[in-house]
Amino acid sequence: MLYALLRAVAGIAVRWYYRAVEVEGLDRIPADGPVILAANHNNALVDALVVATAVSREVRLTAKATLLDNPLTRVVVRAVGVIPLRRASDEARAGGTADASRNQGAFDLVVATLADNGMLLIFPEGKSHSEPELAPLRSGCARMALQGIDAGIPSVSVVPLGLTFEAKGRPRSRVFLHAGMPIRVTAESAHVAEPVDTLTALLEERMRAVTLNFPTSADAERVMSLARQLSRVMDETRPLSNPDTPFADVVATARQLENVRRILPSLPANTHSRTIEIPERLDRLQREAQSLGVPLGELTMATSRRAGAWFLVRELLIAAVCAPIAWWGRLNHWLPLQCALWLGRKTSRNPDDPAMHTLVAGVIIVVFTYVLITFGVSRAFGWGWAALYLASLPAAASLDFWFRDRFRRAVQRARGYLALRRHSERARALIEERDALIREVRSVGSQLADA
Repeated sequence: MLYALLRAVAGIAVRWYYRAVEVEGLDRIPADGPVILAANHNNALVDALVVATAVSREVRLTAKATLLDNPLTRVVVRAVGVIPLRRASDEARAGGTADASRNQGAFDLVVATLADNGMLLIFPEGKSHSEPELAPLRSGCARMALQGIDAGIPSVSVVPLGLTFEAKGRPRSRVFLHAGMPIRVTAESAHVAEPVDTLTALLEERMRAVTLNFPTSADAERVMSLARQLSRVMDETRPLSNPDTPFADVVATARQLENVRRILPSLPANTHSRTIEIPERLDRLQREAQSLGVPLGELTMATSRRAGAWFLVRELLIAAVCAPIAWWGRLNHWLPLQCALWLGRKTSRNPDDPAMHTLVAGVIIVVFTYVLITFGVSRAFGWGWAALYLASLPAAASLDFWFRDRFRRAVQRARGYLALRRHSERARALIEERDALIREVRSVGSQLADA
């Protein structure tokens, strides 16, 4: 019951902070039986919240044991059944032992959970970080699975998860959760040479298949920027209900571009020159579209009077229905959410902090605000009106976030529509250049596939 309540609260907090959490491959997670979810760890507690709210089964979390040192987090950790793991680095700082036996109690809880056909979430990197690639995996995940087999469990499924954040500390950005191919650990797995190392190496290979990995942060920024541009050019104008190219497509494009970057020096001269010209042409096209006042992904929008009239009528009707509810949500949440954002910024010391601190502060401040509002309304109008008031708040706030995003994009699209009609000759030239660039990308892609 407590898990369900906390999961619901976490789901609302994640949806308010991030514009979208896209998922792929969740059908690879077994619907029953013992499962270990192994995820990369780039965004502290937020990683666990994203996974726990995206996966339908109840997930038992693992976390660093230092969370028990804080009285507030200690209550939460124990209340939701988090299994604390003692990291060697933390034990060394505290003057304790760093040998494998330090986590025996935690491993016993893990085995008990797996024996009860439960699901665990673990971060095999052993730390939250902002590096552009997966850190070397620790052996804990493999040892947990193999200890389950030693305890008589017939098989344990280890499912690699990849978490990719568009901008992990920026509100209203996006997240992509990708489940990879599961590893079925059985008694046979325990009888290979160096079973822990073998399983850890296989897990790292499969986690790399669902994460983005770059040599440097500068490489990551360049490739992701190019992937966003290329994805917008290759995509058609999308409906305002889902105006952006799916982040999953951007991630897939970035993975392909990184593969191209690696083999670029070995390509034939003609293919090499054509490949490096594509980013230059893409930059020119984007600059020209910006000078025209049209987003790169909306060059092909319909510009007839009929399309414009329907757009105007539709958006005015949506605004008439949604704006009052959205403003109700804004009225009741603007101050607490601004306080949470301010606290998140002020208390952050590294890139992992802003989202986590804002989410935690937001939950505490919003819940406290709800209590005050409910008490005040009940004193003035009675508990019935207070209950109705309280029930309206979460949905109104969610609609406010959605409506603000849509209104901003609607204004942007209206300006683009007017610019395309006003400068029709330039617009046609840009569309021709876009189509030529798409043909070139596909042609070069075919050559690279054959290389």
